[in-house]
Amino acid sequence: MKKLMMAAIGLMMAVSANAQYLNDSDTPFEQGKFYVGASASSASLYYNKSTDFSFGVNGKVGYMIIDNLMGLGVLEYSNISNGSYVNTKLGAGARWYFDKIGIYAGAVAKYYHEKGFDDFMPEVQAGYAFFLGRHVTVEPEVYYEHSFKDSDKSGFGLRIGFGIYF
Repeated sequence: MKKLMMAAIGLMMAVSANAQYLNDSDTPFEQGKFYVGASASSASLYYNKSTDFSFGVNGKVGYMIIDNLMGLGVLEYSNISNGSYVNTKLGAGARWYFDKIGIYAGAVAKYYHEKGFDDFMPEVQAGYAFFLGRHVTVEPEVYYEHSFKDSDKSGFGLRIGFGIYF
């Protein structure tokens, strides 16, 4: 797992060193733009003390409130420890883009629901929107989420997803 995390961090650093400036003044990080994204995290990409295996999918929608600041809505579904329990998360947050290069930092406040357990789980994240074309991105992201009721459910991980800016 350490090798995978180091490879992902190295990739993000190498890609950001060769920053991608768009050729025109119209960038996807301007006020009024919309965003739709989806990502996945799996056993080798997520760790917390309460699980052995997890696979999750994550959907996001966003709107650029002002230049470089996006308001986000998030919905997540996770299958934990080979189906022994399932959880869902619903949240809202914001993401700040640093200039036109695609590096961002964000925070999301999430409601966590699992059979017999509910919690408030804030999350902080950092990632890179690597543009494959004018509107489509690949978005590797590292994150940490914190549980206030059960510290074993707090964890960190890596998501790899796709986004569309329009």
